[in-house]
Amino acid sequence: MRLGFHISIAGGLDRCIERAIVRRCTTLQMFTAAPVQWARNDVSAEEGARFADELARLDIHPHFVHAKYLLNVASPDPELRAISVADLCAELQAAQVLRAAGVILHLGSVGAKGTIAEGIDRVARAVDEACECSPEGPLVILENAAGQGNMVGARFEEIARIIAATDCPERARVCIDTAHAFGAGYAIHEEEGLERALAEMDATFGLDRLALLHVNDSLAPLASGRDRHWHIGRGEIGREGMARIVSHPALLHLPFIMETPGTEADDVSNMRRIRRLIRPEHRPPLPPLPKGLC
Repeated sequence: MRLGFHISIAGGLDRCIERAIVRRCTTLQMFTAAPVQWARNDVSAEEGARFADELARLDIHPHFVHAKYLLNVASPDPELRAISVADLCAELQAAQVLRAAGVILHLGSVGAKGTIAEGIDRVARAVDEACECSPEGPLVILENAAGQGNMVGARFEEIARIIAATDCPERARVCIDTAHAFGAGYAIHEEEGLERALAEMDATFGLDRLALLHVNDSLAPLASGRDRHWHIGRGEIGREGMARIVSHPALLHLPFIMETPGTEADDVSNMRRIRRLIRPEHRPPLPPLPKGLC
C-alpha cells in the first residue's frame, strides 16, 4: 500500500517534490499544466529525468499524471472532442517524459441530447488515437464518474464496455474514485455494499485492471449524482466506511491517492487520519522527513 495526494506543480517540479515530502507521500498524482487552460509548456527530457530520478531516490512511486478537467473525449461536439484528444496525446507524451505510470482521464459528458452508448464509442476511439500518438507511452487510466451531467463512466459496466471497444485494451486501466462511486449510488460505506461494488468491478472490467484508488470522502449524500470531495472520515462515507475501504484485502496492494480540499495543513491532517483508519498490520511505514523539514 502506498499513500499520497494530488500535488500541485505550481512553481515547478522541484516544488512538487517538496510538497510531496511534507505530506509524507509514498505515491503522488499531478497535472502537467493548468487544468482549466488549454495552453501548456513542454517538459524537457532533462527536467523529466531529474524529476523521476528524485522521486525514485525518495521511494515515491508510482506517480501518475491527471489529464486536464477541460478534456471531454465523449463530447458530441467534433471541435471540443478533437482538441480534447490532442491534449490527451500531449498528456501521454508528457507522462512518458516524466516516467509516470499512466494518465488518469475523466471520460467526459455526452451533453443533454447525447446517449451514453455514443459516448462510450467516442471514448474508446479517443483511447485508440492517444495510444497511436504514443505507442510506447504509459497507461491510459479511465476514472469513474459520479453521474452528474450525463457523464460517461458512472457505472462500472460502462468502463468495461470502453475497454472492450478499444483496439488497445492492454494499455487501459481503471481508477475508482470513492466519492464518485458513492455519488453514483454504490453503497461502499457499508460492508455489503462494498462487497457488491467490488464484485461488480470484477465481473465487468476486472479487479486486475485497477491501477489506483482515489480515496476521498464525500460531502454529497449517497446516489446524489454529485462530485463533492471531502476530508477523510468527515463526510457521508464516514470514518467506518473509509476504514473498511482502505483496509479491504482486495485493495491493499494499490496506491491510494487523496484529492481532498484545502491547505497543506489539511493534507497533513488527512494523511494522519487515513493512516489511523488502516489496520495496524497493514499500515505502511511513515517515510522520514529530511532534516531540514523536521
